[in-house]
Amino acid sequence: MHLSENIDDTHFRNYQAKSIDEFIVVVNLPEDWEEVHNYIINENEIDGIPNRKIQCLNDKKFSLRTSIYEMSQEEADVLKTHPKVETVELNPEKYPQPETLFSYKFRKNVAFNKPVYTAALDSETTSHTNSVRSNWSHLFVNGGQSSSPFQGVGITTTTKVNQDILYSLTGKGVDAVIIDSGVSVTHPEFISDDGTYRVRDVILDGPYKVDPAAFSGYTTTVTIDGVNIGTRAQESRARAWWSNTSIRSTEFQSLGTVTISSSYTRIQAHSKTGSNNITSSHGTSCASQIGGNWHGLAFECNLWNIRIALGSAGGIIGSSTALDACTIFHNAKKIAQDVADPTLINNSYGSSSTTGNTSGVSYTIGYRGNTQTYTGSGSLYTIPANSGGARCNASFTYHNGSSSQLVAYGGNGKYLNPGSTTSSAAEDAIAAGCIVVASAGNNNMKISDKDDVDFNNWYGNSSTYINRTGGIQKGFSGDHERMKGSIRVGALDCAVEPVSEKQGSSKYKFRKVAYSSNGPMINIWSPGEFTMAASYSSGEDYDREDDSNYHDQWFNGTSAAGPNACSVIALELQTNPKATQADIHKFFDSGPGAITSDQLSDPYPNVNDAAYWSMTYNSTYDSSNAGECYNVRGNGNLRGAPNRVLNNPYASNVIPKVSGVNISGVSFQQT
Repeated sequence: MHLSENIDDTHFRNYQAKSIDEFIVVVNLPEDWEEVHNYIINENEIDGIPNRKIQCLNDKKFSLRTSIYEMSQEEADVLKTHPKVETVELNPEKYPQPETLFSYKFRKNVAFNKPVYTAALDSETTSHTNSVRSNWSHLFVNGGQSSSPFQGVGITTTTKVNQDILYSLTGKGVDAVIIDSGVSVTHPEFISDDGTYRVRDVILDGPYKVDPAAFSGYTTTVTIDGVNIGTRAQESRARAWWSNTSIRSTEFQSLGTVTISSSYTRIQAHSKTGSNNITSSHGTSCASQIGGNWHGLAFECNLWNIRIALGSAGGIIGSSTALDACTIFHNAKKIAQDVADPTLINNSYGSSSTTGNTSGVSYTIGYRGNTQTYTGSGSLYTIPANSGGARCNASFTYHNGSSSQLVAYGGNGKYLNPGSTTSSAAEDAIAAGCIVVASAGNNNMKISDKDDVDFNNWYGNSSTYINRTGGIQKGFSGDHERMKGSIRVGALDCAVEPVSEKQGSSKYKFRKVAYSSNGPMINIWSPGEFTMAASYSSGEDYDREDDSNYHDQWFNGTSAAGPNACSVIALELQTNPKATQADIHKFFDSGPGAITSDQLSDPYPNVNDAAYWSMTYNSTYDSSNAGECYNVRGNGNLRGAPNRVLNNPYASNVIPKVSGVNISGVSFQQT
């Protein structure tokens, strides 16, 4: 929706306090609450404290820093001056502030950049409009799935749209955890309007959130990259909390333990300087597309980091340990809060193995009930005869300004490792009540359910199944069913099918990106290719206009598709904080979180079609006459995945009903 020239603001309502009225008091830190509370309810002569016994109407046991008291306006004004009090306001439950029905995110037109071509060399627009560049995923999921610049006439000339978007929810109160390569704290993408730093670390800050009593006398001022980010828990005490139950408050001692290496530090989690510092933007980009100020739809969610060991990106702890920590964290919140803040976990990584393709070497596979062999071609672009889906890798073509070029990611096929402790840990997190989302993977692998014709395909031996999900992408035990386990997110291309209507699809349809995994176990398709995101430590390509010391980058892959889906899930969790994994599966499968679209290309849906697995470049069938990019035959196939495309049902100015709580202030390898 375009920004209206005249936006009617709903102004702040000034209430007149009664002689004695209800006031909510918020202290600065959790450890300040008991001291200030005792001062208030007892007679004293302390500066900044009213000199009488004041009645506490509601100590809000679920809250770390707030309680409600009965006092006069004059006494409230005195209390505001106390150094350990953050604010004193009329109780918003009694005196609510109205919300505007014209909730524009930016309140000005901003730039939504989107390349016309996949991997193009001459089509990227990265400019700002009114000092902001944003993520084209927002326009797509906010009702743009069937309109320019995403599908339809004129698509090949549209690289930037200047627009604003409406919103009704912000992800407030939702804990979004990014298990990845580390997340910047100081990037302007994650700094609130009031100057607070939104990114925290589950390992180092999570215990303090749920069990502040365990950190009395164990807090410190923290500096990251030369920036003071405020008071946080002492690192050693926080690490010890996970394994030493004796230092926990009594109610948290039975939650179980994990062992955290002493090498896990705030430098490792958040900084690009120092020992074992962040070297990859990947985690920062993921976080920005979930809850960033420019690039995320859930721009008021709570962002939480866990850095894991990710190949060349480094890291200390494993993914299963990270997931176990999330389980403990969520269970602790269920003890500390009346309604636990939802825990949403993004996992943009995975572990895979390869099928061979060495020239002249014979390989044995099981394919649709038959044992057969194929001989490796040694070619990136030629699928050997009789190899079925064993060499289904990510090959595609793109327009480079004057001609078409073929690209392949490798000569061998790839498949997800079928089982791991990570899958079990994900299952445990789901059982505890966490929402676990996984990028589907970038290997063009078909992920089959138990009823699919390719479910029992194997490579090398009859127990190595190459079309089944595994690792973080699994998260269940028993039968392979799409509605079980992790929510698996496939990636959509930034480009559309060419006007020449090659490879069996109508012109201008949007489509999966060539490399994205596919098949019946995919739950949702989400924008992935050339989406805009924040960068940090690597890929720092485009200066920010809010702070030129920081940068954005193009962010690709199912790695981006997952966070973009998480941004919508966070909005749903704000309205329904008690939602389970099954609820979110339904939200995408049959609910408003996705739409079924016949505009999603599926060029060769027949499993017996010769092009079902094909990647061979052929100008008759694959070459575009109009210069647009396109997938090589077979790489555009959904291969049985549902044509359910991510949709944001809260892209409006209608504030939805929130279930269960009262809210205010709606204002391995990386994949």
